[in-house]
Amino acid sequence: MIEFKEYNEIIQQWLQGVLDSYRKDAELTLKYCNKLIEYGMHNNDVKILGYAYYYLSGTYYCLNDGDKFFDTTYKALEYLELSKQWEYIARCYNVIGIIAVNRGNLPVAYGYFLNGLVYCNKYNLAMDEAIININCGCLNIQAGRYAEALIYLEKSLSFWRNQKDQPMYNSTIMCIYENVITCYVMQGKYDGVEEIFDRIMNEHWDKGDHLDKIGVLISKALFYHKSGQCKKCDECIARIDGEVSENIAFMDMVDDYFLYAKMLLECDKESEFWHILDTLDPMIRNFNITNMQLKAISLKIQFYKKHNKNAEYLQAAGLYYEISVKMEKESKEMMNNVLNLRNRLERANRERKAVEMENLILAEKSETDSLTGLANRGKLNIYADRIFNRAYEQKQRFAIEILDVDYFKEYNDNYGHQAGDQCLISVAECISDITEKYGGFCARYGGDEFVIIYENVSMENVELYAKELKEKVMNLNIPHKYSKVLPIVTISQGVCCDVPEKNNKVWDFLHIADEMLYRMKKRSRNGYCVGNLSEVSVEAK
Repeated sequence: MIEFKEYNEIIQQWLQGVLDSYRKDAELTLKYCNKLIEYGMHNNDVKILGYAYYYLSGTYYCLNDGDKFFDTTYKALEYLELSKQWEYIARCYNVIGIIAVNRGNLPVAYGYFLNGLVYCNKYNLAMDEAIININCGCLNIQAGRYAEALIYLEKSLSFWRNQKDQPMYNSTIMCIYENVITCYVMQGKYDGVEEIFDRIMNEHWDKGDHLDKIGVLISKALFYHKSGQCKKCDECIARIDGEVSENIAFMDMVDDYFLYAKMLLECDKESEFWHILDTLDPMIRNFNITNMQLKAISLKIQFYKKHNKNAEYLQAAGLYYEISVKMEKESKEMMNNVLNLRNRLERANRERKAVEMENLILAEKSETDSLTGLANRGKLNIYADRIFNRAYEQKQRFAIEILDVDYFKEYNDNYGHQAGDQCLISVAECISDITEKYGGFCARYGGDEFVIIYENVSMENVELYAKELKEKVMNLNIPHKYSKVLPIVTISQGVCCDVPEKNNKVWDFLHIADEMLYRMKKRSRNGYCVGNLSEVSVEAK
């Protein structure tokens, strides 16, 4: 969840007001959300804006205002992305998927559910993943893809089995079991279904609410009907018929009720069939969801045809056509909303990536030596501290090498600064090759000085790397007749290699490496000298 501890008392009151009124008082929720949006816009606060638009879009969803829902959802996703609130982004995609399902557009819904799962998997949002998996399971059931549905439902079930402390534990488990049973039954697989019912009754029944229990009873009735247990099916139907009333929640169980009504039609339970449809009709009209109106009319048409009620059949068929035309129009509108949302998100994403790339280039330029292309001193300081701390925590060897070009002043004075620059570029390429080969880090320290860092490396290997670098530079065969070592460009190297201790700093290693370089130059040049924190040097080579 998003935390807002850093905000003042007034903002805290608005934030809490949203939570207290959400799904209870739409007008009050809108009021608090708009106050937060005004504050967020004035202060360019993406965290507040993401939160406010998220709950604003959820409120418009509850109000069945599609246009405002999609507009606010886009803004919610934009600001949630900027504030890195991945959990809420996953939930946004889940709600869009639910809307698409309710409107009969299963492919679009599936796409948004999968978008939500991408965020869940990427940011380890186990709870939200389990919820979306249930929705994916239910969607596949509607599409008649029962094997695929079971995969999603089993994934969700494996998570919820370990969530006994969650308030919705029993209700959610019962919901998943209901859908699992539906998958088995619709495939004609009845083995093991009774055991699932027993598990529900023994472990969850007493803790489930009224709607949970109706859902289980509908599953039982369907199972008994499909498996030919007519008496038990009739008992379930009688019990359900007594429980059905105008107070039953609609949206959460609509698919269950439609499936149940279809079963009643098959069983010739005329009074019970009309009881459930008459109960659903006002709720369907209230929510004004055309896809559900079509499902209800379709069931009535099937009844009239089965019982040769021609006049009623024709009237219902005409109404079905009218609603279908409306459905086609709404589908186009929804598709436009979905495409507009996707286009806006993709455009915003492209713009954000362009800015990020620009910032990355600028950051890279600020950390790179313009002449050699190696890291500069600023980047060296940041990297060295990070690697040093890791070496200390893991009790691993850490090595710093300082090197410079032998008699570089003389080279510059006699060959010119342009040739001097080219010399440094060539030496830098040798250093870069060695560090890339052995997993080190290199930077230009200043002038003709360079620094190399190795982590988790032995004293022996450091010597080998230094020797290889020395030879690589010599092999360049850059003429330097003013050198007092050889008539070619050479380098001198000083290295400190040891395991960092409690009171050590990077500077300690750098200081000793510099001391080793000094000792190397004092004795001769074109070689390396390796020491440790005790300043015990290996023989110069």
